[in-house]
Amino acid sequence: MGIKNLLSKTRVIDIQSCLPDGVILITPEGIIQWANNVALELLNNRDLINNNIDNFIDKGLVSSVESAETNSASIVKLIESDKYLEITSKSIEGAFVVSMRDATQKYKTVNNIIEEHENYKKINYDKNNFLIKLSNDLKSPLHSIIGFSQAIVDGLGGDVSEKQEKYLKIINKNSSDLLYFFNKLLELSQTESGNYDKELKLFDISNTINSTLKTYQQLYSDKSITTNFDVEENIKKTIYSDEKAFKLMFQILIETLIRATDIGTLNVSLENADAEFLATHNLNNCSAMLITVLSSNNAILESEIPTLFDPYAVIDKSNKRTILRAIALASVRNIMNYLHGIIWAETIPLKGTAFKIILPFEKEVNE
Repeated sequence: MGIKNLLSKTRVIDIQSCLPDGVILITPEGIIQWANNVALELLNNRDLINNNIDNFIDKGLVSSVESAETNSASIVKLIESDKYLEITSKSIEGAFVVSMRDATQKYKTVNNIIEEHENYKKINYDKNNFLIKLSNDLKSPLHSIIGFSQAIVDGLGGDVSEKQEKYLKIINKNSSDLLYFFNKLLELSQTESGNYDKELKLFDISNTINSTLKTYQQLYSDKSITTNFDVEENIKKTIYSDEKAFKLMFQILIETLIRATDIGTLNVSLENADAEFLATHNLNNCSAMLITVLSSNNAILESEIPTLFDPYAVIDKSNKRTILRAIALASVRNIMNYLHGIIWAETIPLKGTAFKIILPFEKEVNE
């Protein structure tokens, strides 16, 4: 039957009874005035008329009113039943037209996903806390191995043969590498656990960046790395944020880039992030700094960018340096999440890799 023929017979065909969804009409007090056959089946009751919707649906009237006001759907539960309905409501001439459909399977599926996610978060939280609590028990033996092996190499226990010295240096180096790896893993666990003691205060962000860069002066010299720090003219450098967390994040980032660079430059710039730039990153109505760290080293490939901050995505790769870098950068990302900021990386042809950081802050002060 064509649509024109169907429309011509609307006086004969009961369109309302053919609707695929359940539909009821309720008064502002929640009294059901009319219901189609689908609604009767969904509510498991043939005697709906002149009864209150709350007798059949938990918080039915409140949910209907909220749906009409917000123009959105709500999930509601039937009274004395395991069935869930998705309802939408419209206000018409002082009454409410409520449309409903069975959402039991959708509700249970979504809740299962949420429950699995919460279970994963709890397991991960417990795992991280377990590792943090055991950190001293794991680090102390490594410190002993490193210290005693170096002492023997230095002649504290008497003369050693050339072969013994060679083996001791291998033991010392591998122990030091293992300790560094464990410290990075511990940093990741600490940042994933989210156990931060928030310390908001006013601080000069340019001084914090500059002092952090100077901390690694010896490493720059050892690896032939030069650094530059540029601050935008007339920028308000005193901000209100968590300096301790920011400094830790910046230290991890700089240390990671130094380890990946044998020769080259690290260019750091500090500027205000304009409103249009922030809007493109869903950071409207806030003040923020844009910090760019450009490494001239091209060790990071374009293909590595998507998994750069995800150690779990590179765990199957054989390159130990890649895994260690991802662990460190994951800690950086976690701290930025705590600071409500964003960090990402871009490869710039002929220049290197740029790490861009948007750091929001609660307020700024005049200098």
